[in-house]
Order: sequence, then structure tokens, then C-alpha cells
Amino acid sequence: MKFKAMPVLALTASMLVLAGCSQATPETTEDAPPAAEADNEFVLPDDAPDGFADGLQVALVRQSGVGDYFEQWGSGFDAQVEAAGGEVSLFDARGDNGEQVTQFTDAINSEPDVIVVDHGLADSLNPKIDEAIDAGIPVVVYDVAISNQDALYMSQDDESLAGLILDQIKSENPDGGNVAYVNVSGIAPLDTRDGVYNTFLADNPTFVEVARFGKYSESAAADTATEGAAALTSAPDTNIVFAAYDELAKGALIALRQNNMLDKVSLYGVDISTADIGLMIEDGSPWKATAATDPTNVGAIVARASIAAGSGIDMPSKMVIPAALITQQLLRDEGVTNMEELREALPELSTPDYLGASWIPQAK
Repeated sequence: MKFKAMPVLALTASMLVLAGCSQATPETTEDAPPAAEADNEFVLPDDAPDGFADGLQVALVRQSGVGDYFEQWGSGFDAQVEAAGGEVSLFDARGDNGEQVTQFTDAINSEPDVIVVDHGLADSLNPKIDEAIDAGIPVVVYDVAISNQDALYMSQDDESLAGLILDQIKSENPDGGNVAYVNVSGIAPLDTRDGVYNTFLADNPTFVEVARFGKYSESAAADTATEGAAALTSAPDTNIVFAAYDELAKGALIALRQNNMLDKVSLYGVDISTADIGLMIEDGSPWKATAATDPTNVGAIVARASIAAGSGIDMPSKMVIPAALITQQLLRDEGVTNMEELREALPELSTPDYLGASWIPQAK
């Protein structure tokens, strides 16, 4: 069988590194995301395949960062694999791209039933993905632009994420506005969100970009804040900030505070975490809304995909995970202060039927 394996507005320089997106430097040119259309209609068979058994060996090759996004994603992944009787071997390069390649080799040599790749540089990982598939090991990839259609590429629905939040910007600002845009290039999901943003500007000429900033680094929020403070000084008429993911939103928040613009600007972001919720509900916060998935749920979905692929099921080439709109007003009205409370207030963040099957026990 051919496998398609798939109170803290005064933030400091110790802010979290890049979360919720592929890791790449702006100078890196990644392969484009897979040309295949997402197959979100795919469902797992009713009966367990012959290859499904307790003790499934899953190698997780990660490029994680500091912060609760990665912790929640990993927790959801581990819990789902363990609930299904599998075992996870973790290879986490923690921001070292060369080390991730070495660890990927180690993962292949361990001969697992399936390899899962979570974040990293496409240029260095694509050859290793090819190598794993050539060795007969199915591969599931999350948020890395890949070239091999025999691997399953999974991601948040980045077009939906950007579309949801931009629609909210338009709804809350019907007369348009002056937009400071916060993003970086060369990162697959952020490039997708950038395309949606550019279409939005073209279709809505009352929204005018007056500033653009954003910094990828090990201290993305703090470094983005430094750039943002200067950019916003040159664009004092800014009344809307759109940040393409949450670490950039945190940096923009610092810059707005430094420029005494908290009461003049509405901030909109992408992605969510307990830290983000704290910033959104804080008195005087300009962070009005975000579009996001639940990282714990996403980790569990990717885990179910790996269980299926490792059990011999021929998987699609691409699947995307739908997002939800989360407003500041909802958080305040429902008394939400953390991710657990958000899941209760917004049950659509949990999608147990996405790649769910009776033979894959759900994590408790």
C-alpha cells in the first residue's frame, strides 16, 4: 500500500517565541504549501484496520518554542496517542534547525510506525520527509510547507482564520480605517494569511495601510514592539492594528502602550492561549478579537491522523482544521480567564468527530 502519511500590558523582552506557526527566518524561501486541495470530507473507516494495535510507536519530530501554545498542542497530542494505546518518542529541536535534521535521522532509524513533524523549516525537512517515506514510514506534517504528496499535510485553516478576523474588523469599523499591519514573510501559514489580507485591502478601499512592521526572532513580541513603536510614531493616525498571529499581537500591544495609543486603536489578532486571554480581558485592553483554533484540540486531531496513518490507512494529502472567532466581549461576558473556561464557553473549539472513529479511544 502506498502511504499518504501523512495584568500584563507591560510585556517584557522575555515574551514567548514564535507560537502557532511554522518556523522560518524571513530570508528563507520555503516551498509553496501543497497544491492538493484539502480533503476535509475524508472519514476513517468504521472498523479498525488490521494494522491497529496497542503499542503503536509514534515519533514526534518537533520544533517547539516556549509558551503555552506548544505545551497545549503537545499535551493534546500525547493524551490522544496514549488513550489509543500508543507510545510517543519525542524529538524536540527547540529552535535549532540543524539539530532537527539530526533528530529526524534518529527518528527514521528508530523505525517507528509513523513520524509526525510539528513545525520547522521546509527547506531542511523536505529531504528527510522524502527519506522517511522511501523507507516505508508514513509521515504526518503539521504547519510545514511540504513537497511530497505522499505525506499528509495538516494545518489550521489559515484562509478561514484571516477571513474571520478581517470580517470582524470590517463589521466593527464599517467606515474603514487606517491599518497598521503586523506580519513577517517566509512562514507558510503567515504567507497564506497575508494573501487574504491583501485581497481584503483590494476589495475594501476604505481600509488603508499606514504602517507595517513585525519581527521574527527568539523574542518575537519584544522585537516586534521595538519596530512597532517607531512605525506607529510615524503613523499617529492609526486606528486599527491587524496582527497575523498572537506573538505579533503582543508586540503590537507593547508598542501601543509605549506610544500612549491604547485608547485610540483597536487591535485584532490570530491564535489564542491563556496568556492571550489575560491580555484581551484586561481593563483598557485594545485587543478586540482573535480568530483561533484550540491548540490542545489541534494536537489531538494530528495524533488521530498519525494513529490512522501508522495503522495502514491511506490518508489524504491535505486536511485543514476549522477556526472560530473569539471576541473580547464574549470573554468578558462569559467570565473566561483561561483556555479551559474558553472550551466550555465555545464548545465548537472541540471537534472530537474530526478524524474520530470508534476504534480510536478519545483522551479523557
